[in-house]
Amino acid sequence: MQFFEVKTKLEAEELIRICPEVIAIDTEYVPGDPRTTRLLSIICADEDRAWIISPSLLPMLTPMLRARKLIFMQDYNRCDTIILNSNGCDLRNTYCLNLIDMHHLIDETKDHSLEARVWETFQDDYKTRLKGQYQDLEYQGKDGIYTYKLGMQDLKQLEVLHKLELLEHVRRTSNALIDTSINGILVDVQLMERTKQEMSGKINEYLPKLREEFKDACTSWELKEWQRQIDKRSTDRGKSGVKRPQFSFASDKQIAWLLYEYLELPVTERTKKRNPSTSYEALKSLSERHGGLQTLVEYKETKSIYSTFVEGMLDRVQDDRIYPNFNVSGTDTGRISHSNPNMANLPTDGVIRQFFIPTPGYSIIGADYTQLEVVVEANLTRDPNLLRIIKEGVSKHDITAQGLEIDRNTAKTLNFALQYGAGKGKIAKILNVSKQQAEDIYERYWKLYSGVRVLKEQTNKILEETGEVTNLFGRTRHFSKPKNEYELAKQQRQAYNFLIQGVAGDACNRAYWRFRADLKKSELGRGLFTVHDEIIAEVKNGHCESWKEHLEFIMEAVSEHLNFEFPLTAKAYGPLKAWSKT
Repeated sequence: MQFFEVKTKLEAEELIRICPEVIAIDTEYVPGDPRTTRLLSIICADEDRAWIISPSLLPMLTPMLRARKLIFMQDYNRCDTIILNSNGCDLRNTYCLNLIDMHHLIDETKDHSLEARVWETFQDDYKTRLKGQYQDLEYQGKDGIYTYKLGMQDLKQLEVLHKLELLEHVRRTSNALIDTSINGILVDVQLMERTKQEMSGKINEYLPKLREEFKDACTSWELKEWQRQIDKRSTDRGKSGVKRPQFSFASDKQIAWLLYEYLELPVTERTKKRNPSTSYEALKSLSERHGGLQTLVEYKETKSIYSTFVEGMLDRVQDDRIYPNFNVSGTDTGRISHSNPNMANLPTDGVIRQFFIPTPGYSIIGADYTQLEVVVEANLTRDPNLLRIIKEGVSKHDITAQGLEIDRNTAKTLNFALQYGAGKGKIAKILNVSKQQAEDIYERYWKLYSGVRVLKEQTNKILEETGEVTNLFGRTRHFSKPKNEYELAKQQRQAYNFLIQGVAGDACNRAYWRFRADLKKSELGRGLFTVHDEIIAEVKNGHCESWKEHLEFIMEAVSEHLNFEFPLTAKAYGPLKAWSKT
């Protein structure tokens, strides 16, 4: 391997003369926000040469870099692209492939970091040996060279796997979203500040009410904790100086004690560390069994929204804009993950979505797919009752209730339970029936949805034989050998859901990058982002209605790409002066 420093105009001119058409690019920078951080160096490399370039020469080299035929980048959350763009080197119109996205398409279960991949493939430990020495010539040069080598290797493997079309889809999706990461979304800072004040006051109003509702529990905890603290002291003076503690509803540990020890409620959800969960979702589920938790649920929801989507979002505002990140390889199914903030988790009710506003002179438009996952599943299974849902507009809960002659609430519980892989024993427990009754309900249910059952059984067989499943978009999900029946059931559920959810996610992604390209070409607006089955954009005033029609057309046209007999449908909304529930 050869490493060359490029510090002078003469050296830059030589690089322009000899630079290959296919290269890898990497950056070294001071850790921090990629839009504002200091760029330390740019690395340009092929399979055995690396040029470490001074940032001062980037303006001179940018035209050459933009003219390359192909660039490989190890571009987590598009940091390198954003940093280069902030320094005047815009590569968005250059054909770039992201190593993380490529490797994710080959095997989503693997470690995609450069360090892990270099060690696995080349047994080179330079990342460990030179840890922290980011400006070392070998460290920088090898980052670039190995990015090139792995890029070429992955491209060949994706061709063998017949996934080049999928790779292009992922590349276009990522490119369509990077504009929003770079340009940001305008926010109503005054509304955010006002909401912060109002919610802060509301949270404080909950505390005396909660203390009154759980007075006995608070007293019990405080006396026990007080005694525990006293017992830890060895002298009478120390013991007498211990002040009585106060129960805090801001403490997850103390709320866990209240729920699971004092009230003796069942643990229905656990954290990653296997502790009983005190999340809003867990509390909401428990409140359905224990009527006295409603105020606590409201407090937890308000506090969660306040800290995550009000206070947390205000901290991210720069020049009245939010600059979110989108990771097209952030999930196993192919759905996009969001961060800074997580746009997918914004509450649909209330004021939070209204923080996001269009550029002056523009309005927000958008569209949602109608029952996207149901339509995908109906096309895959040809299940008669799923087809009734999309053709007649009937509810699955009503179909189940009528077919099994049970009430709608029980049918709803049953639908969700079986969707998440519940067996006959679980059904008996959920419905509080005998094992024989549960077996009868289970069999009758799957006769009702016979098409779904057939596809599930086919998927289970493929999973057992190959350890992987591939969906309509050509995306593959891999599974390790299950250790027990519980893990097998989990994998079977995930494999089937991947066939539905993965296709639904990529259907929305495909519609987004196609629509965004048309809108950008018109110079009448821009795509903003996707959330679940929804696409959001901003369009110049006076042109919204025609672009709403075009958005619906583009979203529904994905049916042709998937050869769906039963087409996808979408419903547009807007124009709006703020993003809101539709």
